[in-house]
Amino acid sequence: MATPNTVLRELRERTSSSRYPGEGLSRQELAEKVNSHLWTTHRQRVEVDAGYIGKLERGVIRWPGGSYREALRTILRVSTDAELGFGNTRRAAVPVAEPGPVPSGVPDTVDERHVRDVAGAAELLSAWDHRHGGWSLLEATLAQARWARELVRAGCPAPLRAPLHQAVADLVGACGFKLFDTGAHREASRYFRFALECAEEAGDWHRRARILARMVRLAVETGQADQALTLAEYGLVRADRLSPVRQAMLHAAHAKALAAMLRKQEALRAIGAADEAFDRASDDDFATLPTDRYTRANLAGETCEALATLRTDFGASFTLAQNGFGDEYPRSRVLAELKFASFTLATGDPAEAARIGHVALDTAERMRSGRVDELVRVLEREVAEENSRAVRDLHDRLRSSVCR
Repeated sequence: MATPNTVLRELRERTSSSRYPGEGLSRQELAEKVNSHLWTTHRQRVEVDAGYIGKLERGVIRWPGGSYREALRTILRVSTDAELGFGNTRRAAVPVAEPGPVPSGVPDTVDERHVRDVAGAAELLSAWDHRHGGWSLLEATLAQARWARELVRAGCPAPLRAPLHQAVADLVGACGFKLFDTGAHREASRYFRFALECAEEAGDWHRRARILARMVRLAVETGQADQALTLAEYGLVRADRLSPVRQAMLHAAHAKALAAMLRKQEALRAIGAADEAFDRASDDDFATLPTDRYTRANLAGETCEALATLRTDFGASFTLAQNGFGDEYPRSRVLAELKFASFTLATGDPAEAARIGHVALDTAERMRSGRVDELVRVLEREVAEENSRAVRDLHDRLRSSVCR
């Protein structure tokens, strides 16, 4: 027999009706608000009715779809699915990785030491990833992520549930980004989705924003522009809950998605919104998460990519990105350099393209990154079509590069 979801019913009845002053929402009103929200926010046309809301409240449906849960959280003004009375009874049956042996050392009950271990691993492996690339320590990261996944399924005291889900979101998200960097796009998407679930379970809007921005990047780079736009706009739901830095991150992701769809004016407005949000940031905003320091260089790099896609001048953004990444984020810097070398070659300046290409290779040859390797191969093919003396040495170097 289904267990009634009295939490959801009470939330509905406490939410004021716009149709009947002094009364709470009826089931039909809530259904209509869900339909309206999904259409205006995601252009998703659905036909939720009072009967569906009744099934939710009677407990017949315990875990509605993600977009439905997001709509209900927004309408009923809560941060987590748990506050709606929902619990994912299917989560334990959907592993984030391929089935395999259960990692050893998983406790019956999580304590503070386990949360610290996961958070520390996330910070260490994320920093290592930025410096050395996705292939480096990949197996170790996957093993840590599998262990962290098992911790989510273990018993956990209520005060530790949010910190645990936050730490697991960081670690699994870092693992997803490493997989993305190696070209394992399908697996990366699965890890990102699990990380997103953890962030939403913790009610952590800032981690949610970071993960969605990474999912947008994955979608753009795999040619799924429409999906990228959907994810970016989903991330911007209730942007008022985010710090200016996180708002800037999502507006930049939005700009890249719009640029991929060649919607130039909208993309330029999104870039303006990103710059405006970043300018409002305070010093405290730049260290919100130890595993994610979104700087002006990061913003400039994403702006550069959007502008380049639109065939708009991006030189100033590239210079800021290249100089700003420094030694702390060598992969981000070399990715920007390789892309800019290709863009510069396409605009008819082979000498400058060759100069940037040589600088990029100094770092690329120390990286173990699938994305870096692919951009090296792309640049090699582009340079091979040039006959100018300026690119001859670069071509020879690219042909012998370990990145090929």
